Amino acid sequence: MVFLIDAHCHLANLAGVMSVLPLIAEAEKQGIHFWLSSVLAKTEISWHQKNPDKRIAYSAGIHPNYEECDLELKDIEELCIKKKIWAIGEIGLDRNNPDFAGQLKTFIAQLELAKQYNLPVVLHLVGHTSEAYKILKQYNLHYLVHSYAGSLQGFKELLHLKSLFTISERLLKRDKKELLTAMIDSKRYFFETDITREYVKKGEVNPLLRLISLVSSVAELSGIKKEQLITQQQKNFNSYEQYGFL
Repeated sequence: MVFLIDAHCHLANLAGVMSVLPLIAEAEKQGIHFWLSSVLAKTEISWHQKNPDKRIAYSAGIHPNYEECDLELKDIEELCIKKKIWAIGEIGLDRNNPDFAGQLKTFIAQLELAKQYNLPVVLHLVGHTSEAYKILKQYNLHYLVHSYAGSLQGFKELLHLKSLFTISERLLKRDKKELLTAMIDSKRYFFETDITREYVKKGEVNPLLRLISLVSSVAELSGIKKEQLITQQQKNFNSYEQYGFL
């Protein structure tokens, strides 16, 4: 059976304004069967622990530019020890944070945790792609690059790593068509909503269903059949299962 995966979202955050599990049940009927949820706050860890679900795997990390992120390294390591998370992230570098030295130190510390516990890394890279690449290539890790919308050259660098990418609405913009084409041609992609409570639109009943419209838009822009896109992202998901990550 072919199905969709939302490869980057924030379900515990969304739970602050909506009842998430009924939304998942409805989305599952529409063909979305799995969610990779990112945790950035201690309260979000609690939500996932109170709501275990075979359709959800979650990661945790210290975000480089999110003020509400209150996680500490000890929190993440505890989750690693207890084998609660599938990956560490989202972590990375962000040009909007002026404290480059501070975020770099935190980034490397979390990469060391991923190495120690043999976990994949969910990457947030906004600018600083070349700097990040120089660091990432020193680690023999698997990377899921979330919503990458940087330069084509940066994308080509990241392809040298054991990396997969998530396609988001950011790549639907006209000036990102070349990057979108390259990402699809690489066959190393998923799709994502990046949904949080802040991104829910007024009157929107089920924001998880945005994933379906995203895939339809990518199919229209790329000229590739929707079924073909879905099949490829499921193959990539299966590879994560084979590695034992999920």
